[in-house]
This record gives sequence, structure tokens and C-alpha cells, in this order.
Amino acid sequence: MMLRRPMSAQRGVTLIEALVALVVMSFGMVALVGLLGNLRYSGDIAKQRGEAMRIAQAELELLRSFSTLTKPAGAAANIRDYDQDLLPAVAARTVPAENTNTVFQLARTVRPLVQGVTLPAGVNEPQTLRAQAVSVTVGWEDRSGAQQQLVLDTIISRAAPVFSLAMGVAPPSSGLRLPDKRNPVIPQSAKDLGNGASAFRPGGGSSAVWVFNNRTGVITGVCEIPVDQAVSTLMASDVESCRNNTVGYLVSGTIRFSLGDTPDATAPQSTALPQPLNASLNLTPSQFKTRRNGVLVLAPGGDYPVSPNHVCFSDAPEAGATTRTAVNYSCLVHPNTQSPRNWWGQLLLTGLSLGATSSTYKVCRYSADYNGNGYTHIPTTDPEGLDKIDNEEHPAAYQRVSYSLARQNFLVVRGDAVCPGAPAPDASAGVFVDYSTVQMQP
Repeated sequence: MMLRRPMSAQRGVTLIEALVALVVMSFGMVALVGLLGNLRYSGDIAKQRGEAMRIAQAELELLRSFSTLTKPAGAAANIRDYDQDLLPAVAARTVPAENTNTVFQLARTVRPLVQGVTLPAGVNEPQTLRAQAVSVTVGWEDRSGAQQQLVLDTIISRAAPVFSLAMGVAPPSSGLRLPDKRNPVIPQSAKDLGNGASAFRPGGGSSAVWVFNNRTGVITGVCEIPVDQAVSTLMASDVESCRNNTVGYLVSGTIRFSLGDTPDATAPQSTALPQPLNASLNLTPSQFKTRRNGVLVLAPGGDYPVSPNHVCFSDAPEAGATTRTAVNYSCLVHPNTQSPRNWWGQLLLTGLSLGATSSTYKVCRYSADYNGNGYTHIPTTDPEGLDKIDNEEHPAAYQRVSYSLARQNFLVVRGDAVCPGAPAPDASAGVFVDYSTVQMQP
């Protein structure tokens, strides 16, 4: 016979289970409310940060929207310029926002990109105006009362806005030195051998062929190829045996002529002088100095171990040719053994009668401050004695050249004439290159 528990002993069990379930559900609801609050807070912060990003980017775009560098006197108020509208820093100010529950404060700071730079005499434009480092800060208070902040930094160059038009102007179909996926100093007529090297025959009728490293522009080989074999027909196998027999740097350029009473450096059109016109280098021992025990001393390895230390070729016409107006030259320079290997010296023209009379000639070099760093002469304050004019800008004397150089151009004028200057670059006047010349010889 089975014993049954009285029904009265089970009273209250269902109530306890219900209460436990209610407590568990309450904890879950509390956690869910907290989660929803965090999601709402995070969504609010994301929306505010997105709005702050929009405000900061709009401010930077406004700063970049100047239409001139320096606003002329009497210009309309809506004309923005670089010097007045960009340079001043702006204290925090309230900016309008759309559909937000906070107020944004925007501030900007402007500082020179290059600080502590002393320019040489004669340079009027402050170096600090050439580029500005701009920082835009947008701050706000979130729904919890915490301070939030977003900062954007950029650099704005002091470049005339008209130069941006050059991106939309189609270049001429000829007259450009195209890189062709190789170093731009390599002559365009050089044959790409397809193995990281190019072959180039200097001068008009030379049997010498120079092999370039396509990446560095350094001459790594000198070959002797019969003149009747065109460079365009060469294959990599034709120069393999002489591909790596030297290390040399190229120096090349064009010689133009303006032999009238008033020389014109911008568009010289006089007939080219004939052979034996050529370029030549007068190399000097390296003056590079290094510190030893706190004292500057000449670094070793400044002499040139290869003899001859350079060779130059030109395509000057034969006597009597009257159709040419330019002569191209190319020089191979064997550097010293310093690190990096380099050379020092002067680039001169030979094969013409120099003097100060109308029956002689004067050599001018195209040289100007092409990169805008303010130096077109030789200061004497550098502790190592280095010129501040860059080697690419065709100085009177090259120093520590450790790479190939192109476009080292000359202008030949009458001996009784003056090496001509040229207008400074002015985009509004359509002048983009400084064709100024400086006397080189005699």
C-alpha cells in the first residue's frame, strides 16, 4: 500500500519559484537597460564625432581655398589670400551644427613649418611663409558632461593657386625628358635593355657606349661598340661583358647661342658654333670634412683613382653647318672613393675663343634658385665650407656630387655682351621658369 503526502505539505512551492523567476528577470531587465543606455551613449558620441569631423574638414578646406598669396590693396572683401586669411591663429569659437544635442567649439593654431631658419642677404620673403603647419581642434561636451575633442593636422604650402591649373594642361608632344620607368637623368634616346639597364651613345660619332642603372642613373659600364651599330639595335647580351666595369656619374646639358647685340636667354636662336666645341670638367680634390675628436678635418679618399677622371662628348656640328642652334654634351665623371663616392670641380666649355671683344665669346651658365630655398650664391658661414646652392641649379663650382646631373645648360654670347637675366617666375604672366644666366667664362 502506497503512502501519500498530504496536500498541505506542498503549499507555497509555486509562489517561491515565481518569485525566483521574477528576481532573475529583474536582473536581466536592469542589465538590458544599462546596455541600451550604453548603446545610446555610444551612438550619440559617434554622431557627435562625425559632426566634429565634418566641421574640422570644412575648416581645412576653407583655409585651402585662398585665391591669391597676398591680397592687393583695395581688393574685395570676399577675396581670400594666404598671408592674411591663413596665417593668423583663431581662438575657440562656437560653430553651428546640424541636428545635435551639443555645442561645438572650434579653434585653429598656425605655426611655421620651418623654424629658426636664417636666410642669406637679399632674400626678402620670410622662410616661415613658405609653408604653414595648421592644427584644427573641435571640442564639445557629451551627454555625460565629459569633454570630447577631435584634432586634424595638415600642412598648407605657400604656392600660387594658379599652378594647380598645370595639372589640367596637356604637355607638348615633344621636348620632354620622359622617365619611362627609369631615372629621369638617363637620356631619352638611351635604349632600355629590359634588364634594369639602358645603353646610351654619347656625342655624334663615338664608338663609346655607356650603360646606365635604370634606377639610380649611375653609369655602371663603358663599352666599345662599332659606330655603324645603332644603339637602338643593342641587346642586353651585347653589353653584358662590359656592363659592370666602372662607376661613374653623368653630367649633361645643352649649349645655346645668342650672338646679337642684346642676348636673349629665353629664346636664343643664333647658329651653333662648330667643333671642337665641347664641355670639360676641372675636378678638384674633395673638401668634405669630418669631425675627429671634435675637430673638422678633411675626410680621406678625396682623390680620383681612375685616370682620366672624366671624359666628355658633344654633338657640335662640323664647320660650315648653319642649321643647328644648339649643341648637346655628355660627360662621364669617375668619382673619388669617399662614402658616398662623389666629385668636386667646375664644368667649363672648351674649343672657343674667350675674351671681351665682339670677335670673341663669353660663356654664361643658366643658374637660378629653382627650388626656392633662397640660395643662389655661395655663403661662407657653413662650417664644412659647403655651398648652399644645389648642384642641380648649375653652380659655378660643384661640391660633393654623388649622383648624375642633367640640364646643366649654357648660353654663349659675344665677348662684349653681358650675360642676360630674365623675368622672375610669375604664373599670372605665364612665366614658369627662371631663364637667368650668370657669367662663367672668362
